[in-house]
Amino acid sequence: MSPPSHGSHVSHTVEIVVPEDADLDEAGETIEIEVSPDEFVLAAARGEEIWLPADCQQGWCTTCAARLLRGGVDQSAAKRYYEADEEENLILTCTAKPRSDLRIEVGKHEEMLDHRAEHDKPPGRAKR
Repeated sequence: MSPPSHGSHVSHTVEIVVPEDADLDEAGETIEIEVSPDEFVLAAARGEEIWLPADCQQGWCTTCAARLLRGGVDQSAAKRYYEADEEENLILTCTAKPRSDLRIEVGKHEEMLDHRAEHDKPPGRAKR
């Protein structure tokens, strides 16, 4: 017997936009994956053999930063995520769980570092 479903969606569609200049095999492509509401976007992508940039995988270092183009995420598992990040539509894929279908643009580590430095948040100035 399968467990009861909570809500109408068992997964969300996540469109991953990979910039042309990204150092990834998928550069210039948009990839679609399915991610369950309790799964991190990065883990789901890696499960599909899409090796998005990441380092700490705890929401600390910002290597996995992406721009949220559409949708909403839960970042509560991140060690370091700020209201200013959310206001700027920057997310950390290693700790982002989808709350809806998403469209994200990956490879935003440098942009996140600049943003954090502007708001005097770590690791911003330490990396600039």
